[in-house]
Amino acid sequence: MQKILIPILFATLSLITHSASAKSYKHWWQEWKKEYEKEVSGPGGWLTLAGLYWLEEGKSSLGSAENNEHIFPKDTPAHLGNISVKDNAVTFSTTLNSIQVDGKPIKSIKLSEEDQTKVQFTHYEFFILKREKGFAIRLIDTTPLAEKDFTRFIPFDEKWIVTARHVAPKPEQKIRMATVYGTTREDYSAGYLEFQINGELQRLEAVDYGPGEPMYIMFSDTTNGESTYSAGRYIKVGWPNEKGITLVDFNRAYNPPCAYTLYATCPLTPKQNRLEIAINAGELDVIKN
Repeated sequence: MQKILIPILFATLSLITHSASAKSYKHWWQEWKKEYEKEVSGPGGWLTLAGLYWLEEGKSSLGSAENNEHIFPKDTPAHLGNISVKDNAVTFSTTLNSIQVDGKPIKSIKLSEEDQTKVQFTHYEFFILKREKGFAIRLIDTTPLAEKDFTRFIPFDEKWIVTARHVAPKPEQKIRMATVYGTTREDYSAGYLEFQINGELQRLEAVDYGPGEPMYIMFSDTTNGESTYSAGRYIKVGWPNEKGITLVDFNRAYNPPCAYTLYATCPLTPKQNRLEIAINAGELDVIKN
């Protein structure tokens, strides 16, 4: 899932000062939204993705020529180089002097998902992803996008900040989610969040991505396909306080990357997170040009 940089620790801290929070909540939301918008359209953002190429074991060629196994955009070199997958390792090699890593020409280099070493050429760069399906190349167009309002949000409303009770998961409990590329992904469950909207109890299961990360939720509601993205939205929630309480700020519900690009690897809403109510808060659907 997309990593929004703006801190969300306010969620737990704000429980202490909820009665005098309206102005602060709106300010924090505005700051969060600015950072989110940068991550959608800024350098390396979802709107800059130019390709996703799944790799198989062995060697395959890259470039714009039709005889390559992986065909890049027409304004890239005809034969960029070769990429090899062997023993769970990925190596890229090239004969072109214009191919660089960190501003230095390279002939051969090992690539890993952990360091996301970027191979650079013309106005493109690529790095390696690893998913349950295997390795893939993520291609990015580094040409700056024209300034434009790419995201649309429903106006902030404090009523969509709800108090939630955390129900801890069982040890090693997993959450299963389908993906846009036809697989099923398993992650550790962070347990359930239970809250009320219009007097009715609702619950959502969250994902635990490890230390230093918030709880991640993929959810759908009855606005999907109408005013909001059809496949649902994501939201991040701070871990609960010592009483097992946190806040869910639906004003910060945001679109999965697949709303913006065909080259994302989004998990989809699990069936237990399909709400039969309208969440009229957060990001609206993307306007298709």
